[in-house]
Amino acid sequence: MPLPIVILPTREKWDCHQCGICCRGSIVPLSEEDLARLRSQKWEEHPDYLYLPTVVPIKHSTKTHRLAQRADGCCVFLNDKGLCRIHSELGYEAKPTICRVFPLQLIPQDKQVALTIRRACPSSALDLGQEMEGHLPFIRQLVKEGRLSTEPIVAPLLKIGERRDWKTTRVVLESAAGILQDERYPPVRRLVHVLQFAHLLQKARTRTLDDRKLVELSSTLQEYVAEESKPFFVERRRPSGYARIFFRQIAIEYARLHPEFRPRSNWTQRLGMANTAWRVFRGKGGMPSMQPPFPVAHFEDLERPIGNVDPSIDRPLARLIETSAASFLYAIADRQRWSIIDSLRGLAILFPVGLWLLRWASHGREPTQQDMVNLVVALDRGQGYGSLNGSLHRWRLSTLASQNELERLVVWYA
Repeated sequence: MPLPIVILPTREKWDCHQCGICCRGSIVPLSEEDLARLRSQKWEEHPDYLYLPTVVPIKHSTKTHRLAQRADGCCVFLNDKGLCRIHSELGYEAKPTICRVFPLQLIPQDKQVALTIRRACPSSALDLGQEMEGHLPFIRQLVKEGRLSTEPIVAPLLKIGERRDWKTTRVVLESAAGILQDERYPPVRRLVHVLQFAHLLQKARTRTLDDRKLVELSSTLQEYVAEESKPFFVERRRPSGYARIFFRQIAIEYARLHPEFRPRSNWTQRLGMANTAWRVFRGKGGMPSMQPPFPVAHFEDLERPIGNVDPSIDRPLARLIETSAASFLYAIADRQRWSIIDSLRGLAILFPVGLWLLRWASHGREPTQQDMVNLVVALDRGQGYGSLNGSLHRWRLSTLASQNELERLVVWYA
């Protein structure tokens, strides 16, 4: 039975400003209906597409095809003006469903579906446009047409091998969201608080607790974490050597998703990425250039405090974390076998990664809000990126968390 659609209390805003960022570096899977519509448009007969495929198969996915991309990662339908060719020539409704909807996204639960926005769009990263209520009629129409689903889904794992029903799981997720939206504290403290929440929940013998007692535990931990987090700020300690290696490896994965970075599938770039991986592991001397958008720098430069930054620069990063927590998107993203605890760690690492990449992107000059917006696009894209959803990334986060290195990373790079 379809579920009702609700708006989050975080007052998100968005309208399309035709920047074309979503058409660069994004994978667009196609439903069978989308594929049939594209084929009916007969692009293969268009002079510009006689020898250029418009769709390609997807391996290991429920969707069979996706939109093809050019060598620079741009959608095959992105024209010279930075606009969608399907939209320009055939109209808005001729586009694939994802292209029509993005960055709007439905997050199904058990009794309702939350309408939120992905922050992988500069306009949504800055909350530019109309409030979500204005988009509801459009989304409801697509649901009515069967293009979007509002069916309930299974609750995410509480821990590896431990799952509870949605009623109990929601309380845990709401506790975490409450910590991350607690305006009594700055973002860095909220993140350390939520990491301590995850740490204490991991240690607790929850298998022996019934749902009522687990709910009580979640509420108790929410009040307790501020006190548990104080030592990380009283004694601000540099993360260990292995923690900094893991951190840099994670950061480079996100750097590759920057909307201005243009990866190419050739041997020169593959060798360059291998060199980058080695330098990142060593963490000494010159940083590998990833231009655009990351200039030549030295690892030592990226370890220095970033200094006082205009609050408007940090705001898009804080909003990414707040809204992901409010919608539960971070916990329901396409991550197989990830638990809520794993996902909270993955959400928390976005903050230090974002500030470390900001140091790199703005090396030699003052950081700007646009620098951070582009990085938020990259960080949000990571929620659907294979290597950042896999077992290696989860293992890195788990290893860092086991020695409280995640908390130290958050505090150090803030």
